[in-house]
Amino acid sequence: MKKLLNKPWFVAVLALAAIAFVGNAVYQGNRTPAYGSGVTASAESAAPADGEVAVEGERLPVREALKALVIPKSGLRDPFAPRVREEATVVAADKPGAPDFVDTMHLSALWTQSGATFTLINDHICQVGDQIGRLKIESATQEGVWVSHWKGRNFISLGGDFVLKTPATVSAL
Repeated sequence: MKKLLNKPWFVAVLALAAIAFVGNAVYQGNRTPAYGSGVTASAESAAPADGEVAVEGERLPVREALKALVIPKSGLRDPFAPRVREEATVVAADKPGAPDFVDTMHLSALWTQSGATFTLINDHICQVGDQIGRLKIESATQEGVWVSHWKGRNFISLGGDFVLKTPATVSAL
């Protein structure tokens, strides 16, 4: 490309092409806009105001032309709309089953007293072996507690929260 830009005939062709494109843009800018093509005033539109005469085939102003546009809905969809799976809605509609069970835990405090570690979970004092809903406290250390449930085990650190969502079809521990 650098070699071509050093040749005067190539630079002249580029300059003439640029002038032609600019001239075409200016010429197209002076013509009437094409947004009103095909949209004309009709007998169904609003009646003309006093002193105005409605002429068939007359161009509409921009705002009225935009209002008169009809956008077909067939085949168009919003690319940002969430997709709905039809199978999931059919299954949910068929079985109105029981709601899921939700167990929550918030570990507020941990302390050791007389060799036993106590915890403050959901504003209740608990120790190892206690059960809160479908969750069982398995072990406790100064960093947090291990809880067991139907899915397995989880560690809840001090100040942390844990939420267990159990489907109604799954039996408790």
